[in-house]
Amino acid sequence: MSARPAALLLLSAVLIGCAHTLEPAPEARRVAGLGDAAVAENLGVEIIASANAWRGFPPDLEGGITPLLVTITNNSAHAIELRYEYFGLVSPGGVRYAALPPFQIHDIVYAPVDRVSPPLHFGVAPYLSPWYPGWSTWNGPFPYRAPYYDSYYTAFERVALPTGDMIQKALPEGVLEPRGRITGYLYFEGVEDTSRVNFVTHLVDAHTGQALGTVEVPFTVD
Repeated sequence: MSARPAALLLLSAVLIGCAHTLEPAPEARRVAGLGDAAVAENLGVEIIASANAWRGFPPDLEGGITPLLVTITNNSAHAIELRYEYFGLVSPGGVRYAALPPFQIHDIVYAPVDRVSPPLHFGVAPYLSPWYPGWSTWNGPFPYRAPYYDSYYTAFERVALPTGDMIQKALPEGVLEPRGRITGYLYFEGVEDTSRVNFVTHLVDAHTGQALGTVEVPFTVD
């Protein structure tokens, strides 16, 4: 294996492990059977927002981006205009984390390399656990030996965003007509320095441009 700076190993571990996670706030209306999902409705427009729901490549997308899986059902009499600028995560202090247009996300993450099935009765070294998701981690002493890792690094995959999965699974911009429903991911700026956010959707009539109101789903930030 060729020599590489140990800083690269440490950087990739930090990127994988630094994500803040969302979960529905205590007052949110949870959706049974959908994990960390909550629902809200206004003017006949229902929105289900699911945190920690990303299933795609790269698996550790949350390292710098906050994905939400969103299902919008339009039971109103209005055609609803869906634009990324109408979605946001808003902190109690008014800080807004924007929904990023998928094609304009330019970032790098470090994803685990695909491995064979986990072995039997084996605990992986704690500092390697980000590269072996789903494997048991050794809970005893297993110190990191810097002299060796100063010269060699663990295999990882450098992934440029957006990936094909991110584009294909994204919620597209467009118009949701009455009795319509659509599901897709929204990708938000990384949430920092707050313990709560509201997922806010501005409802706009596609024919008139009239602002109809908002739908808000509260989340806590861990």
